[in-house]
Amino acid sequence: MKKLTKENWLELSFFAFILLVWLAWAWILPFNEGPDEYMRSRIVDYIVEYGKLPTGYQQEIMDYSWGFTYGFRPILPQMVEAVFVRVAMIWTKDAFSLILAGRLVSVVCGVIFAGLVRAISKNLFERADIQWLFTLLTVCLPQACFLFTYLNCDSMALMASAMILLFVIRGMEDHFSVRNCVWIAVSCAICVLSYYNAYGFLITAALIYLGCHLKWSREAVDATQKREIWKAFWKKGFLILGLVLLLAGWWFVRNYFLYDGDILGLKTQDQYAEHYAMDILKPSNRQNYQNQGYSMAYMLFHSDWAASVLKSFIGVLGPLWYALRWWMYAGYGLLFIAGILGMLLECAAKLRDRKKGGSGNPERMFWHLGLLVAILVPNVLNFWYSYATDYQPQGRYSMPMLIPFMYYIARGLFFWVKWVEQRTGEAIRRVLSVLVTLVCLWIAGCALFCVVKIMWPAYKDVEDKSVVKVYTMEELYGDDWEEKMSN
Repeated sequence: MKKLTKENWLELSFFAFILLVWLAWAWILPFNEGPDEYMRSRIVDYIVEYGKLPTGYQQEIMDYSWGFTYGFRPILPQMVEAVFVRVAMIWTKDAFSLILAGRLVSVVCGVIFAGLVRAISKNLFERADIQWLFTLLTVCLPQACFLFTYLNCDSMALMASAMILLFVIRGMEDHFSVRNCVWIAVSCAICVLSYYNAYGFLITAALIYLGCHLKWSREAVDATQKREIWKAFWKKGFLILGLVLLLAGWWFVRNYFLYDGDILGLKTQDQYAEHYAMDILKPSNRQNYQNQGYSMAYMLFHSDWAASVLKSFIGVLGPLWYALRWWMYAGYGLLFIAGILGMLLECAAKLRDRKKGGSGNPERMFWHLGLLVAILVPNVLNFWYSYATDYQPQGRYSMPMLIPFMYYIARGLFFWVKWVEQRTGEAIRRVLSVLVTLVCLWIAGCALFCVVKIMWPAYKDVEDKSVVKVYTMEELYGDDWEEKMSN
């Protein structure tokens, strides 16, 4: 039997830790204390009861405050949750136990996500301490941890984004073997059927795939080899596209026939909201920055949108009520600022070297372009929704950017580590290594703190966690909620 190394023990401890944190969090959290959990659960209940997929028209899953259902959007997470609930019903009929069974899908997605991120870290960083820094930054962010504990679509989308990135990286190493192409297609299909805001990763995969073939074509020794490279590009590209259409295209074909050509279902959802929602929540009655004549720049610089998104990207828990401690926001803020500054300085240094000679690498250029797309797309969609539809500055809408964003933060922090190491002696290098370890422990500690000191005190006195707490509009938006909705 192979003896476990120190690294193996660290990994086992890490996975045991996050699994314990997420399971405890999922058990502590009462039903519907995660955003939109009740509306998602209605789809699960429908599938369990009737054994078929609901349409967006289904009254059984309708929310008559907002006037629409989530049946119009991709529901792969709810389909898997229904399977978990149906299996759990063999042993129990307890309401909260069945809710917890559905939540296990998010927990499982989180554990798979963590494993994929750990594998990605070993491909992106050579040093073990920076690998762990990137892993913990990505996996233990409080808001990400929260998403892995209740019924939602975000957890599966994050898992799919990690799958796409890992198999693309492996494809870069083995010239996109058929095996990796199949896995890329499966990953993209899961992404397509989970969450629209994560679709930027589809573009990311395509850009990196193109960049690799441009590099290999440039390195070709003759015209014949170059033709073979582009022949493989089209052959494997159509293989990936065909498998994605086969695995995920059925949903959009279904939407086309159900909703008169509306393949995304969003237009029909808005029509339903206009017809069935409370008057003040109808799309035509919602006042937003666009229909009030303000520019996007005005909203960006004269509202709390950016600050609220950043704060809730780090973590605002429960039904967007429970903020983290100030020192947690300050700590993550410092890490983000240092990481971004380090990344900018590294970019400046590379640009200076480029001017001295040497041609660019298409693979690296398209790699970074792809990651920037994965960062920009969810943020642009998040911003546009607040500007043109409903002002909801929430960091969870930007969460699909988590892996590429943390990659650049970790890389920027690594720049400072190298900068200090190059200018100091052995003693300072050891101190720096200890500091990186302490930062990793602090990040893990924040995730544990959220469960023990924020979630548990907030919900320990709830007697029946399966009962949906009905919040008034005053509780959700304040006593001046009507004024907020009309402004």
